[in-house]
Amino acid sequence: RRHGLDALAVIRLFKLGIHCFSVCSIVGVLILAPVNYTSAGPSGTKRPNSMEIFTVSNVPKGSDRLWVHFSCLCFISFYVVYLLHKEYKEMSHKRIERLKYHRKRPDQFTILVQGIPVCADHGIYGCNVDHFFSKHYQTYQSYQILHDNGNIESLQKLASSLEKQIERKRDTRRCNFWQWIWFKFTSGPIDARSQEQKLKEVHHSIRILQCKNMLKQKELPVAFVSFKSRLEAAQAAETQQHVNPLSLVTRYAPEPTETIWSNLAIPFYRLAAYKLGVFIAAFLLTVFFTIPVTAVQGIVQFEKIEKWFPPARAVQLMLVAET
Repeated sequence: RRHGLDALAVIRLFKLGIHCFSVCSIVGVLILAPVNYTSAGPSGTKRPNSMEIFTVSNVPKGSDRLWVHFSCLCFISFYVVYLLHKEYKEMSHKRIERLKYHRKRPDQFTILVQGIPVCADHGIYGCNVDHFFSKHYQTYQSYQILHDNGNIESLQKLASSLEKQIERKRDTRRCNFWQWIWFKFTSGPIDARSQEQKLKEVHHSIRILQCKNMLKQKELPVAFVSFKSRLEAAQAAETQQHVNPLSLVTRYAPEPTETIWSNLAIPFYRLAAYKLGVFIAAFLLTVFFTIPVTAVQGIVQFEKIEKWFPPARAVQLMLVAET
């Protein structure tokens, strides 16, 4: 419910892989490796000294020990099928529970609007959002403008650290001798009254930043717009709202647990540039990594390539002719 079904599916996927490979490792080490090691080896050949004595190549043809390999393969196959059936059943049950729990999610009635132009009369973003959507959509309900609360977050962290320091100062009388020694060496002398006064000043600064006039100055061109109908919310998210494609850009609102609030403050055109840059960097990295690796592997495995692909001999003949 908190982190979404996709995160749970990824975790269960890793868990499934660990179960499969652990059972395969146990079967291979405790059953197959001793069976292969104690075999006499192929008839007419010397017993190898390498790690091949632990593989199936050390078992002679027609030996009854091959049935052990066949039985282990059948056991592992049935075990993997059982695990897949069990995981599918549990994930289906989780999915049904999630659909029941999120039957009427707020994010299904909400869209995210970016690139909001500033109102010419009031100089804020909220007026344009309210005027536009109340005029063009009958089921429009409300909007919520986002604000840049970076200063408030830093002040809240400072307030929490001051509260912890004050609590530690008050708890020194109830701690034992070693804790008291550790506290004396790790923290300097703290005046509780000055810290409390500083904490009051921080809380006062937070209240000042949270007032309406200050919030208007920190508005971002991003807003959540809510509708009374999921149909109109979907229509608003899928259609272009403005002649300028970079103004009033709408998309589906993300789930609250999957929202990265710091990314919402980034302008929409900059996000598109970031995505393009990441795509180009990944493409160049793939190209410049694949070509040298392919060339080196081709040189190392040239004999095998020449065996499976005879026209490759022309490259060798061309090099000989040039030399």
